[in-house]
Amino acid sequence: MAKGLDIQVYSDFDGTISLQDTGCLLIDDPRCLGFKRRRELDHLIMNKDVSFRDGLEEMWAAVTLTWEEAWKDHLEAVKVDPGFSSFYDYCKSVGVPVKIVSSGIYTVIEQIMENFIGDRAKEIEIISNGGGVDGRKWNIQWRDDTSFGHDKSLTLKKAREAATPETIFVFCGDGVSDISAAQHADILFARHGRDLETWCQRENVPFLGFDTFSEVEEIVAKLVEGKVTLQRDEKTGFCSLLDV
Repeated sequence: MAKGLDIQVYSDFDGTISLQDTGCLLIDDPRCLGFKRRRELDHLIMNKDVSFRDGLEEMWAAVTLTWEEAWKDHLEAVKVDPGFSSFYDYCKSVGVPVKIVSSGIYTVIEQIMENFIGDRAKEIEIISNGGGVDGRKWNIQWRDDTSFGHDKSLTLKKAREAATPETIFVFCGDGVSDISAAQHADILFARHGRDLETWCQRENVPFLGFDTFSEVEEIVAKLVEGKVTLQRDEKTGFCSLLDV
């Protein structure tokens, strides 16, 4: 790594590391809330007409699948971005920590990660909501008392307080729940075609679109090797990359 350079990576899980959103798979099931109402709530949340937490409360209250049905009908088929395994191994090899910050349920994330990368998943800190299912009743144990239920920005703020001023914070996300954390990153990766990208375009926030973590790995490697430098946008606080 370039001398004096410190990088930390934080990533959402659902729809970012995983190619499908585990919560949406269950919520969109016709036996539960259904796609139409879920998208209505998404738009209300994005426009700040409903808090993220209140929207999710309605969504999860409508999920009526058992744990076994959830896995058999949906979760066993969830795929993780094929580039993530290599990305994680690269970051580990150069001393760049990777942490998951999620509005999802810890036990679901933990199991899917172990299914995909085995014991290496235990090395990755997962910062998320708790919760689970009792029979057919799903519940979320919120991580905090904010309107998000889990305000991901709090994790980045705490990390910044403990880091040197030169530390580069990278955040990867895809959806509405990532907006608060995204605003505390230096470099923001937004998955193409998702709500976070829409928000960035609407708010004129600099971001790097991506389809796979192999693209994120390429950029992080250039940072580590000193091949790119940051140019901060004073209005938004986000950075663009310039070739050295």
